[in-house]
Amino acid sequence: MPKPNARGKAALLIIAAIIFLVVGFVCGQIVKALTTLPGDADDPVATQSYVETQLGERLATLTTRLEEVEAELAALKGGSTNPSGNSGTSNPGASNPGSSTTQPNNSSTTSSGQTVRITGSTVNVRRGPGTNYEKVGSMSRGDTATLLGTEGTWYRIQTGNITGYVSSEYASVQ
Repeated sequence: MPKPNARGKAALLIIAAIIFLVVGFVCGQIVKALTTLPGDADDPVATQSYVETQLGERLATLTTRLEEVEAELAALKGGSTNPSGNSGTSNPGASNPGSSTTQPNNSSTTSSGQTVRITGSTVNVRRGPGTNYEKVGSMSRGDTATLLGTEGTWYRIQTGNITGYVSSEYASVQ
């Protein structure tokens, strides 16, 4: 009788192993489902909406950059045809049709050697001259940028690949 007992133990071990595999697989699927959020890259049902969201964000960024480049081009064209001969300023009446970026009137004279030094601890760089404009970056105390012009109490600056506005309250021209 020792042989049937050995066969019974082997069959019981095989059945137990199969049960553990099934339970492990089910638990793994539950954990994966709990950690996958709708609209996430890992969610196969919402993959299309995830991709559309990502494309929309990138398209918005590229559209904004295109508007900035068009505005800079318009400022250069306006500045080079300015009858006063001051090519560093743009025509305050010039606008860029189709662009939502407000153009500075460059009410102060700027030269290529002027820089802006940040005096506030952390200062937001904004798309336009006001706190209602989108934040496009930030700078820390002591950081410097090239002054492109002024609009009211805001400096239009260029630092690296970011062009934007900082409040003159938190920066000084050098």
